[in-house]
Amino acid sequence: MRLLIVHAHPSPDSFTAACRDTAIKAAHAAGHQTKLIDLYAENFQPSLTAEEWLSFPDPDAISDSLTPHIEALQWAEGLIFTHPTWWSGPPAILKGWLDRTLRPGIAFHLHGKTMRPGLPNIRLLAVLTSLGATSLQYNLLLAAPGRRQFLRGLRPCLHPSCKTLWLAHYAIDASTEATRARHLAKIAARIAQIAV
Repeated sequence: MRLLIVHAHPSPDSFTAACRDTAIKAAHAAGHQTKLIDLYAENFQPSLTAEEWLSFPDPDAISDSLTPHIEALQWAEGLIFTHPTWWSGPPAILKGWLDRTLRPGIAFHLHGKTMRPGLPNIRLLAVLTSLGATSLQYNLLLAAPGRRQFLRGLRPCLHPSCKTLWLAHYAIDASTEATRARHLAKIAARIAQIAV
């Protein structure tokens, strides 16, 4: 499977980076191809400009800086996000990437009141994240906003039978070397199970 990893963390030494590297290593070991978009490393500009907003209905009016990102989305069969969860959602740079790249004519097609997926090539959607909240706090008290944003909000743009995967290390501030190692092993095992 062709896997696109979209990574969003400012520190190359973060646990999020370790999750990304673990996923890439496991993917290669299982025979998958990968491409990486590292948003902080490339200094991606997250702000949607007025010009981009006005040109949204025209898929040909896309900034040249977005072309490699859109081509990677169209190449991919699986889409994996690696990011921390801050304030119940992804970092601003990743939210801006969603705003700027997942535009009409690319991520979806509108026909009157009907929406068709624009990325039916993507059959796997995965999120690898960490957050300060416990699982109970995030899923029950906060109603899992980041999880819903990705796994419910984005899924209609993808293949109708797209599989989803959410691998979160909860209560990261109270984590230990052992809990982090177990989480990395879980990521490696789940990525290894992805069908080619």
